[in-house]
Amino acid sequence: MPYEQTEKAWDRFESEIQRLAGELKRHYRASDDAQQNAELNRSLEQLRQAAESVFRSLETATKDPAVREQTKETARSFGSAVAETFRDLSEEIDKAVRKTAGKT
Repeated sequence: MPYEQTEKAWDRFESEIQRLAGELKRHYRASDDAQQNAELNRSLEQLRQAAESVFRSLETATKDPAVREQTKETARSFGSAVAETFRDLSEEIDKAVRKTAGKT
């Protein structure tokens, strides 16, 4: 795959991830259903665990120290992005809980 195609594929992936994060936030904001929100949290946790497993496999699959280090850096970046999504969603849940508690 030529470099330009690879770069376009990663750009598309980044765009789709951002769109997905936006949709998840929208669903969280629109939902008053605690069970649905808990299911979404479980799904995000499963995603985090799966990604961790992929990066761990990549790290152990190579003997090249530079590739191993790059894998660790990529995993940290991905972890930060997922953590930021969780933080955003958590803030939305806190706001919704406070709003609901204020109505009672």
